[in-house]
Amino acid sequence: MPTPPLSSGKSLANSAADPVPATAVRDQLARVVNSPGFVSSVRLCRFLTHIVNRTIDGDIDSLKEFSIAMEVFDRTSEYDPNIDAIVRVEARRLRAKLKAYYEGQGTVDPVLIGLRPGSYVPVFRWLDAQPAKHREEIGAAPPPGRICVAVLPFVNMSPEPEQDYFCDGISEEITNSLTRVSGLNVIARTSAFHFKGANIDIREVGQRLGANLIIEGSVRKAGEQLRITAQAIQTESGHHVWSETFRRELPDVFAIQEEIAQSVADLLRLHMPEVQGPVRLSPSDLEAYTRYLRARFLIHQQSPETLHAALEQLRRLTETYPDYALAHSGMAAAVGLLAQFGMVSGRDVYPEVKANAERGYALDPESGYTCTVLGALRAWFEHCWDEADRMFDHALKLQPSHAQAHMFRAMTLLCQGDITAAESGLRRSTELDPLSASDCARMAYLHYVKGDDSSAAEHLRQSFELDRDYPEARLYEGLLHFQQQRYDAVIQCLSPSASPLDIGLLAAGHARQGSLSRAEECIERLHQLAGRQYVTPLAEGFAAVGMGDFDLALQCLDEAINHKTNFVNLLAIEPFFHPLHADPRFAKLLKKLNLSH
Repeated sequence: MPTPPLSSGKSLANSAADPVPATAVRDQLARVVNSPGFVSSVRLCRFLTHIVNRTIDGDIDSLKEFSIAMEVFDRTSEYDPNIDAIVRVEARRLRAKLKAYYEGQGTVDPVLIGLRPGSYVPVFRWLDAQPAKHREEIGAAPPPGRICVAVLPFVNMSPEPEQDYFCDGISEEITNSLTRVSGLNVIARTSAFHFKGANIDIREVGQRLGANLIIEGSVRKAGEQLRITAQAIQTESGHHVWSETFRRELPDVFAIQEEIAQSVADLLRLHMPEVQGPVRLSPSDLEAYTRYLRARFLIHQQSPETLHAALEQLRRLTETYPDYALAHSGMAAAVGLLAQFGMVSGRDVYPEVKANAERGYALDPESGYTCTVLGALRAWFEHCWDEADRMFDHALKLQPSHAQAHMFRAMTLLCQGDITAAESGLRRSTELDPLSASDCARMAYLHYVKGDDSSAAEHLRQSFELDRDYPEARLYEGLLHFQQQRYDAVIQCLSPSASPLDIGLLAAGHARQGSLSRAEECIERLHQLAGRQYVTPLAEGFAAVGMGDFDLALQCLDEAINHKTNFVNLLAIEPFFHPLHADPRFAKLLKKLNLSH
């Protein structure tokens, strides 16, 4: 008989007289799976997460070789452990990885997670003798000893204000180089650029970003002459620990970026030997690089207008430089974002996204960016989940601090129903990109899926604080209110929106409130919109669920899958579609997405 599950405040007494609380074990698990030695191995992270969570839940009877093979390693009921030793082999690898972790980065961790030979039930022990209350505080803290660096946007001191894109590009390239250094947390561009043009004390910047070290600087570009000043500042004390001024010709910009990143990495290695790995040489063609920076500057603004403009610039760039990898991946990303925002049909743009994502990766397979873009294609457009996992793993092996790779991998795991691993990945992404409205919104969505409404609402509040009009957060807020049966709130938050998905969900809210006429008005509005722009069938699918027309809802979902609508990949775990689960046609829809019921 399974032992009763443990609440977060109860303790695990499977290995010590002074038991370890479940909260401390979960914090230690997150610390281990996000470490450099584990983060690149999805299979071992999944194995460890599974056996730890089952033990915390009191379900140790299920930790047998046969059930682990099916639940962790996707074996069928025909699995024969006498022929296939996958569980025993991976358990040996896991024990070796845990041993290496606690002999290295984990030497000062408060909790030991171990796996004895011959057993699949983990043991948990305190590694220090501090009071229990203090140990819980340590368990909730970030991994000790890891330095976090943020590169703020370099200030444009040039006579031409339009050189902003060039200054931003320098900051981004330094950030990109540092993400390749293991043992280092590097804050993502979205959060670091939150402070562009702001006059804020560096200590406050460090506190808001969770960064120990800030890199800032300025750029003056006059003709072919460059003067770049860079400095590193400790956020706690405000002291400058390094600074340098570079006066060079414009073509030397790549070497300067590399020197700055290398100087920072070398500085950190003096105090932290675990900071390892070389920074990578930047692209060498100045004209191609400059044109790419202009387009990337537009992509980051993420409006339909700027995405179309960026796409046109990148198309012209690849005509002149057909082997420029980042331009191909950039085109795939721009078109993918247009599909995500519902401005174009995913089915219509899929051939272009596929060709460019694969071309970019083929030209530069050692770029975390090209790997991440290809992984996103494999997951969201092609539903090849295992291939996507491999691409994200490769991206994170190359660039352990690549926030987007962590985020996309987490959302891919969420689509497959692995909520624990998805939450761990999203926490890592938000650690690297703490001021990202999109990451906050996706963390809110995960908590909504878990049924943790208060946490979902809090993360939505954070997302709206960062971007009041962020469309993804608005949709998730509507779904949360709908699940809570607060249909007035659904109507209030979605009525001003012109997004087709929002209008469809608004129709569902009106229907559940008893106003079918207003629901039908929303559907008519969708039909009118479809005469002027692309409207995904999923929008009417939302309305049909709310109106109780499940035949129409299933038909619309099938069409949305054919249209490659991004959101439909969440079909297996989206609470809104629970009323459809009993229908055999729903299982067939999941099969089309390569997802299990």
